[in-house]
Amino acid sequence: MHRETLHPPPHLRRLLDVLQAPQRCIECDAPAWDRLIRTARSARLLGTLAARVAAVLPIEQLDPAVGRHLRAGLVEAQFRRQKVQYLLSAVERHVASGGVPCVLLKGAAYIAQGLVIADGRLPADVDVMVPRAALDATEQSLLAAGWQYEKLAPYDQRYYRDWSHELAPLRSPGQALELDLHHTILPPLGRLKPDTEALFRAAVPIAGTPFSVLAPADQTLLAAAHLFHDSDCTDRLRDLVDIDALLRAFATADAAFWHQLDARARLHHLGRPLWYAVTFARAWLGTPIPDAAAAAIDAFRPSRATASLVTALVERTLPPIDPDREPTRARRWASQLLLARATWLRMPPWLVVRHTLHKIVQALLPRARAADARAA
Repeated sequence: MHRETLHPPPHLRRLLDVLQAPQRCIECDAPAWDRLIRTARSARLLGTLAARVAAVLPIEQLDPAVGRHLRAGLVEAQFRRQKVQYLLSAVERHVASGGVPCVLLKGAAYIAQGLVIADGRLPADVDVMVPRAALDATEQSLLAAGWQYEKLAPYDQRYYRDWSHELAPLRSPGQALELDLHHTILPPLGRLKPDTEALFRAAVPIAGTPFSVLAPADQTLLAAAHLFHDSDCTDRLRDLVDIDALLRAFATADAAFWHQLDARARLHHLGRPLWYAVTFARAWLGTPIPDAAAAAIDAFRPSRATASLVTALVERTLPPIDPDREPTRARRWASQLLLARATWLRMPPWLVVRHTLHKIVQALLPRARAADARAA
């Protein structure tokens, strides 16, 4: 896995250390706590940090100023958790009715399963997945109930409907979070095409609810693909922390997990994003992985040149910005290159050209209008 070649930036090391071993927070003096809290907040990990620290020692034993920040992180996380549960109760009859399977994804799934990963987490939206054949009826039921699209431009609507794996984000009055309605887990025109029917077949029902969640291996692969295939990795350390937590939780719960993960990665063609995910999780968070599982995952390793380039770019973009420094030009360039990579992986060449031209035109239009206004 070549862990020795991956180095988190200096400003991130204490946060990673305390996330792995929360008891080490007692080594922090006031300046160290100040930097640790600011870095965690920038990475959207303050609630996670607080939950892990609170699990090993009472927050009251810490400096009062530190305790206030950690308790604030826990309060915000609990608020977000309640909003996820409230949203699910509101959409239950629309997305999980008439025998149509509805699978919770990512943060909503972690909460529904009661996983430790959900403690302190800050979900920004709720992701649910229904079969493509049920998508139109589900959409119409939600719209009739007052849900509205965040993006109404004709191009945006076509992009989501024809080329994406989800509809445009939906919002409803009284709801604090967006609802993302999926019909698969990755863009259907992209380079990687997971077996959506297999995802639904292996989904695990949540007792006492009409919802299901993906099988453990599929949940892990979704997190890996979401970060290392379908994103630019910029400021996405939280996603890597999720992957580490999922690997630890599922491997502890089931000795067969590593075998299942390898088999499902091959079935869904998601071995490469899994390799990147495991490589960074081991290097930055010390994720424990048996030698046999590591060897199986290493079989998905891309070419040396590709692996070296992508990991070098991700090393620059994945962490939050150093709270005491301005972002570097190298980081900005790395982010742009990874965005181009994600776009290339998400779309066929003809759509990349079309989408890029549309974005350029949209960026130039306000300048042209401003120039016309000045001339008038």
